[in-house]
Amino acid sequence: MGMAASQARYLSLVARKTNTEYEGQQINQERVVLGNRTADLFNQMLRTSVPTCPDSNDFTTVQYSWSDGYNDTVLSDYYQISNADEDYNYVVTNYHYEDVYTGQRKVMKDPKVVADRTVEYNYDPTSTVNNTPFVVQTMKYDLETDTYIATSENRVRKEFTKVFDAGDVRLELDAIHNRTYKAYAPAFEYDAETKSYKYPTDEYDDQGERIYKIFTLVDKDDDLQLMKLKSTYGPELDENADYYYNAEEGTYVCGKDIDEMKYNAGKGAEITVRRQFDGTVFYTDGEKYVTAEELRNIPQEGNTLNLKSATENMTFYNYMSIGNCKLHALTKKDLEENKDITTELQQILTDMNSEEKGHKQSAAHLNACFDPDTGEYLGGLYSFTYQGERYYATMSELDESARSAFDDLAWELADNKIDFQLEKLPFYKAFYINTKIEETSKALLETDGKGRFTSMRLEDDSTVYTLNTETITDEEAYADAMNQYYYKMEKYDKAIRDINAKTELIQAQDRTLELRLKKLDTEQNALQTEMDAVKKVISKNVESSFKTFGGG
Repeated sequence: MGMAASQARYLSLVARKTNTEYEGQQINQERVVLGNRTADLFNQMLRTSVPTCPDSNDFTTVQYSWSDGYNDTVLSDYYQISNADEDYNYVVTNYHYEDVYTGQRKVMKDPKVVADRTVEYNYDPTSTVNNTPFVVQTMKYDLETDTYIATSENRVRKEFTKVFDAGDVRLELDAIHNRTYKAYAPAFEYDAETKSYKYPTDEYDDQGERIYKIFTLVDKDDDLQLMKLKSTYGPELDENADYYYNAEEGTYVCGKDIDEMKYNAGKGAEITVRRQFDGTVFYTDGEKYVTAEELRNIPQEGNTLNLKSATENMTFYNYMSIGNCKLHALTKKDLEENKDITTELQQILTDMNSEEKGHKQSAAHLNACFDPDTGEYLGGLYSFTYQGERYYATMSELDESARSAFDDLAWELADNKIDFQLEKLPFYKAFYINTKIEETSKALLETDGKGRFTSMRLEDDSTVYTLNTETITDEEAYADAMNQYYYKMEKYDKAIRDINAKTELIQAQDRTLELRLKKLDTEQNALQTEMDAVKKVISKNVESSFKTFGGG
C-alpha cells in the first residue's frame, strides 16, 4: 500500500470511529431520557391510591318506629331541647306514608286531536298587512312555466305563479275581492211551484212591500248554465246538489247548504252566497295575490303592483276524539248527576292552583271553565277513557294542539293535520298516591338508661307509644357506594394497566438502543484494530523512505 493511500485510509477510519463514538453518546442520552420516563411512571404508580371498599356499618343506623293503629310511623330526626321541662325534652321529626287523593297533570306528546275546522278571512284594504305596494323596475314573463318575474327598484325579486283557485286559497280570494257574502239560512223561503228560493232584503217598494232576492234553480242540462256554475265553484262544486241563481246580482246559493243549515243548526245559521265567476285569474308570490291583468298592464299603467292578502281566522269545533279515544263534552248535568266527576275536578283544580305542585298555565285553562264567584260550571271540559281510566282535557288546550298542526313546520312535515300536531296536550286525572307525610313537634322521650329510647309522647297526642328499635341499613345508599367503588376500581386498574403498557414500551425501546450500542462497540473495536494495522504500514513506509533518501 502506498504512503498516500495508507494515510487516506487512516483518516477515513478515524472519521468513522469518531462517528460511532458520537452515535454511542446520543444513544446513551436517549437511554437516560427513557430512564427518566420510567421513573416518572413509577412515581405516578406510587401516587395512585387503591380505592377502599365501603363498610356496610357506615350505612347502618338505629331506627325508632311506632304504630298508632292506622299508620306505621318512623322517627327520622330528633334533637334535645336546651331548656327541657317535665312535659317535653326533644323536638322530633317523624314521617309515615298514606294514600292521598291528588290531582295530576300529564302531557301527551302526540295527541292526534280530531275536530272540525272552519276558516274565514278578513280583508282590510287600508291595512299595510293586507295591502302592500310593490314598485316594479323590470318585469319578465316565462311562457314555459307561466311565471311572472318582477324586480323592484331596491333589487327585491319576486316570482308570481298562477293560483289554483280552490280550498283555503279560494276563501282568501273571496275575502280580498268580495266574491261572497253571508246569508241567514232560515230566512230562505222555498217556492215548490217555481222551484226557487226567495230571500228577504232590508228594502221595501213603493207599496211598502218587502223586496226579495229570487234564486232560481240552475238547469244543469243547459250547457251554458252548467259551464257558468262550474267556473264559479270550481273543484268545490257538489255534483249531487241543486244550485240556485240570482240573475240581478249574479250570485249562486247551494240548496243542500240551505237545508242542512236550516234544519240542523237552527236560527242564525249562516250560509255562503257566491258571486258568478268573472274570469279573473290570480297569481301569487307565495304570500300575497295579484291579478293577471295587473301583472300584464305594468308597462302601460305604471310600475306599482298592489299585492293583497287576507287575515286568516281559524276556528275549531265539534271535538270528536284524541287518537282512538272518543271525547265527551262535559255538561252541567254530568257534574250534577256524577259526584265522582265533581269530586275529581275539584281536586284537580285545587292541586293545579297550589303553589307547591300546581301549574299556572293549566290552572288558568281549568279556572276559565268555572264561574270565579259561584264556582258554577260554565263548560269547556272534555272527558275521555283510556285503558279503563277516565281523564279530562280543556277545550282551550285541545284547540292549541289542533291549531299547532297548521304551523309552518307542521305544514312541511305532512299533509295530514292530525299526525303532526306539534303542541303537546295537557290532560288531567285525580287518584290516590302513596305520599310521604312528614311532621315536626315537641315530644317527651324516655330511655332505658343505656342511651336507647323506649317510649314517646307527642305534644299533640296524649298517647304514650312504645318505640320499636331496629337496625336499618340504607341498602340503596350502600349499593350506590359499592357502584362508586367498582367504578373507582375500574379506573384504578385501567390506570395501572396504562402505566404498565407505557413502561413495557419504554423497556422495549431501551432494549433496542442497548442492542444498537453493543453493535457500535463491536464496530469501534474493529475500527481500532484496523487503524492500528494501517498505522504500522504508515510507520514502515516512513522508515523506508528515510533509508532511501538518506543513502542507507
